[in-house]
Amino acid sequence: MLVSLTPFDLPDVMRIERLPGYDDYINRWTAEEHSAELASPDVRYFGWRTAAGLQGFAILQRYRQPVIRLRRLAVVEPGAGVGTRLLHGVIDGLFKASKAEAVDLHVKPGNIRARHVYEREGFVEGGGEDLQGQGMILTRAAWAALPRRSAA
Repeated sequence: MLVSLTPFDLPDVMRIERLPGYDDYINRWTAEEHSAELASPDVRYFGWRTAAGLQGFAILQRYRQPVIRLRRLAVVEPGAGVGTRLLHGVIDGLFKASKAEAVDLHVKPGNIRARHVYEREGFVEGGGEDLQGQGMILTRAAWAALPRRSAA
């Protein structure tokens, strides 16, 4: 189930972002960096929790801006569907709870699995100039137009 994360969840967040395979694709922050982000009014941390504990997390930045940044998404077991459920919950929630018109993200060219998932979910090349040509963006309209969203 999708949940908002608290400072008590940061050890699990840090454990997940340090799992083998993520070192080339996502940054690792210290506890202090995560604490500072979590305390910001422009940042939201979400997780996917099961009876077994936290299975994945996502960090949204620039939450009060027209284009929200999906800063990080990581799961315990890539390929098991948790990342897709987490992404759906986070995107649905941000478009319901905010006035944002889009969400963007940085994805490294070699991160084929992530790129495939984001493209499948309606993201296209683009996003902020600070993404240095490695960005993808999803508009509110594109998300709403996806077939599985039209009935929602």
